[in-house]
Amino acid sequence: MGIVDNKRLIVKICELYYMRDMSQKEISSVLGISRPQISRIIAAARESGIVSIHINNPFGREAEIEKEIVCRYGLKDALVLNTGGSTSKERLGSFGSEAALLLEDYIPQDTIVGLMSGNTVKSIVDSLPKGTKRLKMTVPLVGAINTSEAAMHANSIAGKIGVSHNSPSLTLNAPAYVSDAVLAERLKEEDGIRKVLEWGKRCNICVVGIGNLDMDASNVREQGLMPEDLENLKREGAVASVCCSYLDSEGREVGKSIMDRSIGLTLKELKKSRVIAAAIGASKIKAINAALKSGDIDVLVTNISTARQLLENRDQCVEEKSL
Repeated sequence: MGIVDNKRLIVKICELYYMRDMSQKEISSVLGISRPQISRIIAAARESGIVSIHINNPFGREAEIEKEIVCRYGLKDALVLNTGGSTSKERLGSFGSEAALLLEDYIPQDTIVGLMSGNTVKSIVDSLPKGTKRLKMTVPLVGAINTSEAAMHANSIAGKIGVSHNSPSLTLNAPAYVSDAVLAERLKEEDGIRKVLEWGKRCNICVVGIGNLDMDASNVREQGLMPEDLENLKREGAVASVCCSYLDSEGREVGKSIMDRSIGLTLKELKKSRVIAAAIGASKIKAINAALKSGDIDVLVTNISTARQLLENRDQCVEEKSL
């Protein structure tokens, strides 16, 4: 009889390992059995059912929804938060506070972090605890034009997270959008602007919002888009904006003429980054769906009500579609 068939010995070793918190090295010393054998016995105990592991997960409901979203859209991860609030402002504040606690764990030491503008990203960064880790650089991903809402500009948000982590940050001294493509190209060739955009393409982590195309949307106000610009985008099928990208309902980039007049980075230019998108609200369902379909979002952070609405019309999982 092999050692992995000796059930009495298996139970003894598992009790020492799981219930008395002894290390494999300590068990090896006590029983005179080699560490590789101890390791094989512990593995065999789990495979045979002698040992079963149960996790008491207080976030079970959220975890199930997260799995469905990851499956449906082929994401690397999803974070679904159970947040409160009776008004839109309260809901955003509650969401930002909860998301900030989780986001901090997604940002490793000595990394380059890119930040988009907007109320959602601002609400998260406002709630970030003062970090003990030092970042390599924080980088704004888009320019800005609306000076009345400077606090939600990418420059301000990147600067704030830089201060909270005692880390350097860059400023993109350019409008988000100009009158013609030639001017935009010339501005992007200016040394100061060019360097910020180059840093943006090197980001390890990017935190972005997902905007819908409405004159009241913060992303539209800040970028200074005109009503005729929105009409042109809608005619091309655009339902969402992320950084300088405009997406149709299937996640395809549209609105090239307006993208060419923008100063900042598109989703495709963030391909080297882990892109974390944060968005909540019934008004953004179409936009979120489009952004996730683009294949350029790695992680979605949202709340339960928004996640449920995304999953109401369930498609087959991405893995099943490819079979």
